[in-house]
Amino acid sequence: MTTRLRRGSVPALTAVLALTLASFTLSAAPATASTTIPIHWTVNASTHLKSLNMDVVVPPGTFDGTIDLATGNLTGTLSLPPATKKITLFGLPLASATFAITENGPISGHVDLATMKATVTASFNFNIKQASLSILPWLNLVGNTCTGSKPVTVTMSGPVSLTGASTFSSTYTIPPFKGCGLLITPVLNLVIPGSGNTFSATFAPPAP
Repeated sequence: MTTRLRRGSVPALTAVLALTLASFTLSAAPATASTTIPIHWTVNASTHLKSLNMDVVVPPGTFDGTIDLATGNLTGTLSLPPATKKITLFGLPLASATFAITENGPISGHVDLATMKATVTASFNFNIKQASLSILPWLNLVGNTCTGSKPVTVTMSGPVSLTGASTFSSTYTIPPFKGCGLLITPVLNLVIPGSGNTFSATFAPPAP
């Protein structure tokens, strides 16, 4: 979930294009071949892990990049903080886990200015930073190198809004894990990897 999960990911990045282009379209600013606009947006994201039937809400993150108003091309970086999820059983705390969606390279995208439809591609890593039992909160069961065995690449397309914030969502597949310890890695690979996980994010200008 993450992402930070689109970003990875990450399909919600199409909203970045819409919100930025709307600002300059509505102000009637003419685009030229050299018009490159810096952007900085707040990102609120969440992910649903299908195999665990678990929702993970990611703390607010940021997207920083540029848009070429002449071509509609977008490049930038998405930063999502790690998200910690408490796991309970019959209302009692059982364990906690901290998930992170981190970029595997710059995000790229394009918007069709005639139709206001955007396509964005992102590659990210899905990591488990920490997992511990409630009775042993100081013991990290997965160590410091627990990550997916390969990056996840997501390409999304869809319409973008010309006003306000925009929310996008998509599905993604979590690969098998590696580096989580000889005992824990096979256990995680039995219960977490798989398809049908969803990622949703809302992109908007920072609050004044």
